[in-house]
Amino acid sequence: MIPLAASTWGDEEKIAAMEVIASGRITMGRGVRDFEAAYAKYVGTHYCVACNSGSSANLLMVAAYTLKYGPGTVIVPAVGWATSYSPFQQYGWKLVFVDVDRDTLNYDLSALWHAVMKYEDPVILAINLLGNPNEYLGFPRKCHILEDNCEAMGAEYDGLKTGSFGLMASHSTYFSHHLCTVEGGMVTTDSEEFYHMLLSLRSHGWTRHLPEKNGLGKPEAFRFVLPGYNVRPTEIQAAIGREQLKKLPEFLRARRQNASHFPCRTQKQIGRSSWFGFAIHEEDFDRFEDYESRPVVTGNFLRQPVIRYYDHEVFGEMKNADYVHDHMRMIGNSHLRAEWVDNRVVA
Repeated sequence: MIPLAASTWGDEEKIAAMEVIASGRITMGRGVRDFEAAYAKYVGTHYCVACNSGSSANLLMVAAYTLKYGPGTVIVPAVGWATSYSPFQQYGWKLVFVDVDRDTLNYDLSALWHAVMKYEDPVILAINLLGNPNEYLGFPRKCHILEDNCEAMGAEYDGLKTGSFGLMASHSTYFSHHLCTVEGGMVTTDSEEFYHMLLSLRSHGWTRHLPEKNGLGKPEAFRFVLPGYNVRPTEIQAAIGREQLKKLPEFLRARRQNASHFPCRTQKQIGRSSWFGFAIHEEDFDRFEDYESRPVVTGNFLRQPVIRYYDHEVFGEMKNADYVHDHMRMIGNSHLRAEWVDNRVVA
């Protein structure tokens, strides 16, 4: 059975982790700050805040936005990951579910526009599904956008990296994702205010890790200003992440090469996808019987039992989300040379 994901580690990551362990400085410190700076530069944003998972990155992003603007209405695609949605439920938002496009698996833009017109000042959650950028130039300009980029590291749209389009964006370095630090996540933003809020929320809600120049840093280290968490990363994760980031261009090149040879119908590429995985249709399931497969993310999230806990509305029909749920599966992609590149899966 060919697995959904394969290890991206070499000796460099193991040596980097061992050097941190040998140093005795394991908790969050300079190495995390260096990784954050390197990743912000890669994405093209002013700031990056690392944390312990992509799910925590979503939580921090929603927490910061809610504390500044308050809860409201957020438009979300019907196909997405559970912890893309759950922070909104936990912070008292109303979620409006909109259908996806059957080809791209991201928003049905017509449905999105009609939903935006119905609700007053909604926020849009853009989930870049399976590495595919959203069509951001087709989004309503009046809305604030929060971006879930956990599956699309390295993807590009209109000459920009995904993760740089929203007020904030979440990223993941879980094992099966483009970079692996075992567990890990980041939030990117261009807003200095949100950057400071994220730093505080990540660490208990205190001011200890804020820059000293803003008057709230180390001199008042044990001042608690926000209702925070402890979702900090470790120096080990950061050291591995810095080594992985050096390899990311090659990982992306290999993934895109695999996609260029993919023998069956799959999601339509928007911009320059980073090809997290491939959505396959029911008629092709037998061709990939030797591949581990799974639902496309959660399928239609409205059909998951947890939806009963959400304050939500359904905007329009969910024909495409239902089709994804009932007639599609996902197989993984990786930096490794895919079987079909060697013509072992025949079109």
